[in-house]
Amino acid sequence: MKKYSKDSWFLFISQIITHLSLVPMIIYGAWYHWLIAFIVYFFTGCFGMTMTFHRLLSHKSWKAPRWFEIFGTLCGTYGLTGSSVGWTAIHRQHHHKTDIVGDPHSPEIDGFIKVQWFSMFVTPNPKYAVHLLRDKVHMFLHNYYYHIHAGLLIIWLLYDPMLTLAAYLIPACILWNAGSAINTLNHLSGYRLHDTKDNSANNFLTGYLMWGEGWHNNHHHNPNNKSFKTKWWEIDIGGWLIERIDTTTIDSNKNTNTA
Repeated sequence: MKKYSKDSWFLFISQIITHLSLVPMIIYGAWYHWLIAFIVYFFTGCFGMTMTFHRLLSHKSWKAPRWFEIFGTLCGTYGLTGSSVGWTAIHRQHHHKTDIVGDPHSPEIDGFIKVQWFSMFVTPNPKYAVHLLRDKVHMFLHNYYYHIHAGLLIIWLLYDPMLTLAAYLIPACILWNAGSAINTLNHLSGYRLHDTKDNSANNFLTGYLMWGEGWHNNHHHNPNNKSFKTKWWEIDIGGWLIERIDTTTIDSNKNTNTA
């Protein structure tokens, strides 16, 4: 029997708790609790996973100010889907071996259920995140991941049990399912604009739900592009925000204005 790491079990138990939290949220949650959950999900999903974990740390597709890299990493860490180091290592391995043996989350190989809800039982290969292993901030958040979330949970529970649901557990539940859907739905269904060597596809549901991440075939066609939008209907909130923060774009605009 394969022996999984404590990281895997921590994320597994955490995600069980986030899914169970839907019950009291549905029963006792007011409209503003759901609004809070959506706002937090925007921060963890868009600033954290989409803009930082994915396009910045995994693909280096844009140049962010250091303050935003730290801010976005904190947002992603708060989202309870793994550390920036582990997330980046797994995603970079996915691009290296997409939909073939060695892909850490291919529904074609491992099945929909395992990839959608049990992908935490994938052991990250550190060689795919060497650039983050040298960064003290990322390593601190990685090494003390459990302590950080244990502290967050205690603080929220002491402050307000309902806000524990609305501002912490429910957004994490949404992010887990939305993020995992990119790995499942976008490799099983959707439309393809580019003839890539994998099964990546664009999907309207994940495209709009995950701030532009769902234009997955576009992304696999050009992984280093900071924008996933190709057609007018492919709204990419993450790419739109990156254009306004990317220091390369800002510097280019300054040079153009002074020319």
